[in-house]
Formats: sequence, structure tokens, C-alpha cells
Amino acid sequence: MDDLRHVFLSAREVMARYGWGKTKGYQNLKDRELVPAPVMTHPDRWRLDQLIAWEERRMALAEAALDALAVPDRREVNVTDLLPQPKRRRSA
Repeated sequence: MDDLRHVFLSAREVMARYGWGKTKGYQNLKDRELVPAPVMTHPDRWRLDQLIAWEERRMALAEAALDALAVPDRREVNVTDLLPQPKRRRSA
């Protein structure tokens, strides 16, 4: 596989990765507190390795939030349910 530092995603590819629609996707991509800034501009491109690191940080934060809750049986709660959900679910 290619070195992930050399894999760049366009805005459409980032939105597809997270299941965001066009309007919500562009709003999210402009929010620097939510998504890391693109490494290239004109056209915007995001490095895949940075997006994966951002995903891992978000998962760690979600797991910490889950641990902070007084959940008697953690197996019943899926940590991905605590992450921002896509607007639409694609059917298989």
C-alpha cells in the first residue's frame, strides 16, 4: 500500500468517507475545531494519515466520555454511537 502521507483526498472524497451530504460536508470541512485543515489549497486536499489520526483522537475522546458515564454494562453501548453520525445511511 502507498505511504499514507502521500495519499490526498478531495473534499468530495472526505465527505464520502464520513457519509456527509454536500451541505453538511462543506460546513464540517470549514469548521477547524471539527476537521483538521487541508494541507493543500486551490484545490483543497486533506492528507489521509492526518484524517486517520484525527479519527483516532475522536474515538479516544468518545471512549473517554463513555468511560466517564456510569454505564453498568458497557457492552450494550457502541462507542461509534457517540461520534457524529452521517445524515443519511447508505443501504447495502
